[in-house]
Amino acid sequence: MADQLKPGQELTANQQITANNGRAFLIMQDDGNFVLYEVHRGNNIPVWASGTDGSGAVKAVMQDDGNLVVYKANGQAVWSSDTWGNAGAYLILQDDGNAVVYTNQGNAIWDSGTWRHSRKLGFNPADHGFLFPNSFINSVAKIPGYGQVTTEGRCGGMAFAALDYFLGGIPVPKYAGNLFNANVPPDGHWLADYIYSRLMDSFLVPSSIKYIHWSVASDHATTFGGKGVTRWTKEEEFPKLRSRIDAGQPVVLGLIDATSLGEIGSKNHQVLAYGYEWHSKADIMKVFVYDNNTVGREVVLSSEPGNPHFDATNTDPWRGFFVVDYQQKTPPVFTTMPPAANAAVRYGQTIKVSHLMTGLTLHSHALNYGHRGSSGQQQVTCFRGADDNDLWRVKGPHGTEANHRKDEVVQHGDVIRLEHVVTQCNLHSHSGHPSPVTGQQEVTCFGAGDQGDDNDNWRVEVDGGGQWTAQRRVRLVHLSTNHTLHSHRGLSDSRWTAGQQEVTGFDGRDHNDWWWLLEIR
Repeated sequence: MADQLKPGQELTANQQITANNGRAFLIMQDDGNFVLYEVHRGNNIPVWASGTDGSGAVKAVMQDDGNLVVYKANGQAVWSSDTWGNAGAYLILQDDGNAVVYTNQGNAIWDSGTWRHSRKLGFNPADHGFLFPNSFINSVAKIPGYGQVTTEGRCGGMAFAALDYFLGGIPVPKYAGNLFNANVPPDGHWLADYIYSRLMDSFLVPSSIKYIHWSVASDHATTFGGKGVTRWTKEEEFPKLRSRIDAGQPVVLGLIDATSLGEIGSKNHQVLAYGYEWHSKADIMKVFVYDNNTVGREVVLSSEPGNPHFDATNTDPWRGFFVVDYQQKTPPVFTTMPPAANAAVRYGQTIKVSHLMTGLTLHSHALNYGHRGSSGQQQVTCFRGADDNDLWRVKGPHGTEANHRKDEVVQHGDVIRLEHVVTQCNLHSHSGHPSPVTGQQEVTCFGAGDQGDDNDNWRVEVDGGGQWTAQRRVRLVHLSTNHTLHSHRGLSDSRWTAGQQEVTGFDGRDHNDWWWLLEIR
């Protein structure tokens, strides 16, 4: 019987049909009532009934004539769907919670009106959310005699930024938390700075006053305080959320947990909602969100009658939420073709790499150094942007054939050359020539095609060993001098690095030596 009553079938006392997903059942009760229940968090909530309790009814029959009828033991009908004259019609309890009588032609001729209203947009936390948690520490001020004042998290910035990328149709940057010592891009990294700027934007909107108003308000209605957080959320903000999502627009939500002004910065939160489910008969509300405290997984907020709060699948309940006044911005774009997490770098491929600590792209251009002590060779920089001067071809070491190990995966310890695609010069370094800003070892592009020397050779050091894949950070160590390819925040020269970030060879080892695969072509 499962989820259907076919022509001639019946339910007697305490027999039922159940939706295939188990979220609703329709039962002929022994009190004579024919009742449809919504199953929610272990509770059975009645959402429709024939109203025949106490009538002596003993069975519900899907008749051959298409009429669904509740009968007493003496054969007296006490309720019917009034759908007779449709031979072959049948009853089904759908996965959406609605009980429907259909004709053989698939036309609905009666229903219980108990479907769940729902919509979910195309946002997927695993694909469109950031791959690192909201573990930022913000240095707000330094107080004499006390020290640095800090706050935790950039939830609003992560919600705003993720929505910026999604609405712009741009892949979200695929930096994973394990690439960084603190599990998030450091300050000075373009993405960390963008998220911080969007955090500030999330507070500079009219709706932000609700963080103050709602945090000090009661959950329940009061004489002078208005409806209270529960009714504000359920009667005003949840309908607003549904309307926005029905129009195809994900929404940023301000979640309230604080109960005093002192807790506003530590107990409230911001997430991105991209779907909802609402059972109007059961008054069950669900919201599907990207919560930046939970990487790669959908989080569900839900409430039901008798529950003043919204429970969350990843944390304690929230008092309520409101829709934040988001305004879209165009985020920085360094690639529109991020590689799959398991994509490997192979000999002969063209790649882009970025400096991990600042996120800027390894770059060269047809301008030469001319600073004091320079070799006069082609400049190499880190570029805040994206163009064809960011492209490098992976080749074997100096002296090998053009097709050396073609299509084989680059491994930890391999010695390679990187050919700048546009100018066909090789990434190069040499002792005895200072870089233009810090005076570290100069890094240039040199030669053309297969013309070069042993100073074009770099050893690949994959963090943890193994293959060079998309979610592994690497060092490139200049083979002749043992200096690492290196860059550092904020150091540039208007002439000798074209105003871009300096790239050098560094004789030590530190976090500014790490590089990350941005793109494979």
